[in-house]
Amino acid sequence: MNKKAVAWLYQQLPELIDKGILTTESAERIREYYGPATDNTGNRTFLLIFGVIGALLVGLGIILILAHNWEQLTKLQRLMIAVGLLAISQIIAGCVLWFKRDSLAWREASATLLTLMIGAALAMVGQTYHLVEDVEAFLLTWMVLSLPVLYLMNSTAAAILYLLGVTSWISNQHGNHLVWLLFGAVLPYYRGLLISRSKANATVIISWVINLCFYFIFGAVFSAELNKLGLLVYSALFALTYLLGAGWFKEEEYSGRMPFKVVGLAGSLGITFILTFKDVWQGLALGWHAETMLGYGIAGALLLLTIGANVLLRSPDALSIRRFSLLPCVIGIAYLFLAYEPSGIGAAVILNAYMLLLSISVMASGVQRQSLGIVNMGMLLVVALIVARFFDIDISFVARGIAFVLVGLAFLTANIVLLRRKAGWQHEE
Repeated sequence: MNKKAVAWLYQQLPELIDKGILTTESAERIREYYGPATDNTGNRTFLLIFGVIGALLVGLGIILILAHNWEQLTKLQRLMIAVGLLAISQIIAGCVLWFKRDSLAWREASATLLTLMIGAALAMVGQTYHLVEDVEAFLLTWMVLSLPVLYLMNSTAAAILYLLGVTSWISNQHGNHLVWLLFGAVLPYYRGLLISRSKANATVIISWVINLCFYFIFGAVFSAELNKLGLLVYSALFALTYLLGAGWFKEEEYSGRMPFKVVGLAGSLGITFILTFKDVWQGLALGWHAETMLGYGIAGALLLLTIGANVLLRSPDALSIRRFSLLPCVIGIAYLFLAYEPSGIGAAVILNAYMLLLSISVMASGVQRQSLGIVNMGMLLVVALIVARFFDIDISFVARGIAFVLVGLAFLTANIVLLRRKAGWQHEE
């Protein structure tokens, strides 16, 4: 029950007690069950955000001040400053754990400061005594030492900094599979968040970060093995991400709170659009059969996993979900056509037909649900397909102009009709 309804209920309780409908004990139990009528969630969120930002600014400010005067300091002074900053940040974190353990804002701010000071201390000592010669070694050491912070402090901000650091490290370490161990080290903490605070803003934010970091890391690690099969592999990954999000988050929540579903859907639609071009398939036809065994293995495993996930999907909207999540199967069929018809025309026709059917399906679903957003999404897919074909087909500007006018009129007509229907229903209600 929302807070406005709770407040209204509490206003009725005295009257209900006077009339003998409720006893005083029953009214107290109702108050205990629903809690306070005021909602301080927004205030706590702002306090948390500004606490983390404040800690970041303080940490970065200290680093900049020291960097400005660094050359004037002796080695002993530099060492004392590095150890002192690290010790102070640890003392602050310890005090927070002892006195303010239940304060999320204090924990996040102190964990952020401690993570920054670990990096600052490493940089100071390494630069002074020439212990660290390359950025990659520094980042790896920093992240390994910072990993306990996110668990000790139970801090989402520290987890996000850790993920960003690991992702930065792998950017120049292509093919290094150690990153999966580092990436996986944060997953137990993330699992705990999903169990205890699945709808919290912090959980949503770290879900976005995990999604984006995962795809960047995957590309950095397997870029050499996924030359011609890359789009097929990524389509399977996006489909699995979409399936995970579709089964995880409720449909009525806005898109910003559905990172898995949004990332999976956006990636799937993007790959679909790219593969509607014949030139892309012609490029893939040049040596795609000469991929490494690891590339074939990854593609085959992800395809089987996608098919299995679709088969096991149990949802009232299963058909609606599968129209997006079966894209890897469509691409796989197109690859088979490509093996026998290297010009890429057949494969491009398959993807164009799939995108057209997908657009029609989305528009029909939007009309059925009376959702302007879904209808417009389907119309945008049609527009994207038409624009793409203008680059492939040599037709006159008049024909192109007429096509755009017709699509624009369809946009306006669909929106006007749906708005009138909604207005009519609201009037009847």
